[in-house]
Amino acid sequence: MSSPDRMNPMPSRRRLLGLACAGLLAASTAGCFQPMYAETTPGQGSALAENLSQVEVAFAGGRVGNEVRNDLIFELTGGAGNPVGAPYRLILKVRNSTTEAAVVSPLTGLPEVELVTVDVDWQLFDVGDLKTPLKTGNAFGKASLDSGYQRFARARAIRDAENRSARVAAESIKSQLASFFVTRAPKS
Repeated sequence: MSSPDRMNPMPSRRRLLGLACAGLLAASTAGCFQPMYAETTPGQGSALAENLSQVEVAFAGGRVGNEVRNDLIFELTGGAGNPVGAPYRLILKVRNSTTEAAVVSPLTGLPEVELVTVDVDWQLFDVGDLKTPLKTGNAFGKASLDSGYQRFARARAIRDAENRSARVAAESIKSQLASFFVTRAPKS
């Protein structure tokens, strides 16, 4: 018995046809990619960064709502603060919850791990028309924490997990807003 000779110097037709198809497909989609944060005109600021910094974030109720708002303002403006008189207004509705995970200590019967969830519904409005939203969306953040037996340590761990979840939700909202501003036709 002999095995087939795999050292054929000439590539098969199928292989050449497959490579040609892959090359044509790559060439046809080469101009479709546009980086989200790229500057389109050298010397001018990025239109996306300018649009993001023109969003005023409204007050949200509660400690966690304020944490989401503060993180979002920092993400959108780079630390410059909430813009006054901005053409866009962002309304947030924040809900948070803490649930006990399925990991329970066999000795005490108490949960060892808890999960904190921050869920944010948001609406982006043009300041001239606060009745019809330009864009609506939802973002969430989740963080886990180890439950302790000390009451104040557990309370602080929950607060830290809420802060981490709020930061994740704010980053998600920023990404959703960025994709909206990139795909939206500029105002005339």
